Amino acid sequence: MSTTCSVASGVKPPILLKVDLRDAPRKLLHTTEVIPVKPGPMTLAYPQWLPSVHLAGPIDQQAGLFITAHRVGFAAPTPIRWERDPVELYLFHIVVPKGVSSIEVNFDFITAADATAAGSTDANIAVLNWNTVLLYPYHGRSTKVASIEVTPTIVMPANWHFASALQSNEGPASPEPSNSVTFHTVSLEQLVDSPVLSGRYFREILLAPEITPKHYLDLVADTPASLQINQSHIDKFSELVRQAGTLFHSRHYDSFHMLVTLSDQIAGDAFDHHQSLDNRRPADFLTSEKSLTLYGDYIAHDFVHSWNGKYRRSMSLMAANYQMPIIGTDLWIYEGLTDYLAGVLAARSGIWTQQQFLDQWSEKAARFEHRPGKTWRDLQDTATMAPILWAADSSAYESWRLGGYDFYGEGALIWLEVDTTIRSGTGGKKSLDDFLAVFYGKGTGTGTDTLPFTFEDLVNALNTVYPHDWASFFKERLHKLTPEAPLGGFTHGGYRLVYRDTPNAWTALAGKKDFEYSIAMKVRPDGVVTDVLIGGIADKAGFAPGMKLLSVNGNPFSIDQLQRAIRNAKGAPLPIECAVENNGVATTLTLAYHSGEQYPALERDVGTKDRLLEIVTPR
Repeated sequence: MSTTCSVASGVKPPILLKVDLRDAPRKLLHTTEVIPVKPGPMTLAYPQWLPSVHLAGPIDQQAGLFITAHRVGFAAPTPIRWERDPVELYLFHIVVPKGVSSIEVNFDFITAADATAAGSTDANIAVLNWNTVLLYPYHGRSTKVASIEVTPTIVMPANWHFASALQSNEGPASPEPSNSVTFHTVSLEQLVDSPVLSGRYFREILLAPEITPKHYLDLVADTPASLQINQSHIDKFSELVRQAGTLFHSRHYDSFHMLVTLSDQIAGDAFDHHQSLDNRRPADFLTSEKSLTLYGDYIAHDFVHSWNGKYRRSMSLMAANYQMPIIGTDLWIYEGLTDYLAGVLAARSGIWTQQQFLDQWSEKAARFEHRPGKTWRDLQDTATMAPILWAADSSAYESWRLGGYDFYGEGALIWLEVDTTIRSGTGGKKSLDDFLAVFYGKGTGTGTDTLPFTFEDLVNALNTVYPHDWASFFKERLHKLTPEAPLGGFTHGGYRLVYRDTPNAWTALAGKKDFEYSIAMKVRPDGVVTDVLIGGIADKAGFAPGMKLLSVNGNPFSIDQLQRAIRNAKGAPLPIECAVENNGVATTLTLAYHSGEQYPALERDVGTKDRLLEIVTPR
């Protein structure tokens, strides 16, 4: 890539960014970046915080950073030494020599944090998130990434294809792949919000073809077999597109690309964007009925974010650049409402059956009925602490510590209660759908505009649909310290949470044993205890995370044996006796439990209106 830019006088040239993916199979991406500059001190920044990512940028996977410049009268490039800021570690300080109008930045990005771990690339696939492969000029908090222009280029291995919300200069992706693709110049903000999916085995499917703007299901896989999707599955995603438009009364994008990676070798991440989504799922995600059922709402979730989080975004999540920390106080809206709507759309589009919708709600409700940490940490704090809780890699006492996913599921329970409260209060004449039309239906056809909102804006919009003290409603549920889950959505919806000795179909499909609802601990198939609920039966018996069960009632440990012991102890006088090992120290612990297996289910409250099935009826 040339280190000079020819532009019209007075027009600031864009950054030229080229990312070479040809070593992606070896877990390396190569960046060459030409940045227009002026002589003197300058700061470059590696993106640290993104609105849709709750963790800091992976700067630890950056390597081989070199900066050079061509100077008038010098034949060879001039190396420019960089110095990392000792406090803001994502910033690099340089001094641009006189006579230099552009610098060249070269570095590698290592696509897996560990040599044997799954990352964003493998032998057949590369998922490119632009924020991982660039530096940008940084002038302090006033820096606006929406004002920085970039012309991006990718170089792919031979015979690879690509898909992205970015428009290529060569036109849309074609059956004859190009080795090098340059995209239209866009703002740095739009670039970072537009990942590229590339790979050897590729398929693009037009969804709901009668709808404009156009929607595409773009797939890459490690084998062609993963791309052989049943037409009935494709039809469900087409229906998802239709139902989402009906739900929000708007589409705020030029086109939408559902970028889905089908691989057992790629890390199972998911990211949301305004005009695309980046879902990385198991190889059989779209060819297995089981996988599609268990993960079917994931695509719906990130699709919803195009409206909730991208078009309408809380002021707390608005930032001018990628060095400003994201304030997570409103993540219960960003993620909680999205989690709720994802399930609703999964059911309305046929990805889930109505019974599967109910079964997964029972699992969610039971989970948040067994979170002792809710007695000291309120739901609001799990959102505020999101970056730290997301980074935690330990499951030890997770139900006591609480985690960075609580505001997803418990937030969804709150929004279910909002929906059923509106439906009950208006006799079924209004619902959350009416709020969504008011709040997200504004300015349809606006492309990728963002319309920020405050908590007061949200409350006012709800009051136009159904007058209620919504401010107090939310504040109570966000700040109340209680071990109980917010189950008002079931009460108003005509159901109650119960526990039975046989699993519902969803639980059985997932293969869950739900020991946390009986003996109050989680156990892996190898016998290792991963969590113990404070105050529960296992906690009182002396169990702790990290202990390993060796035997149950004198029989070698297995999940089935523990399950059998729980079943046999029901109504019996003797406790369950367990031989355990704790860092080489063996001991015997007894579980004084006699209530049998406990699997969650939703039970109809006879004589009440069935609001939950009303919610999932297709529109």
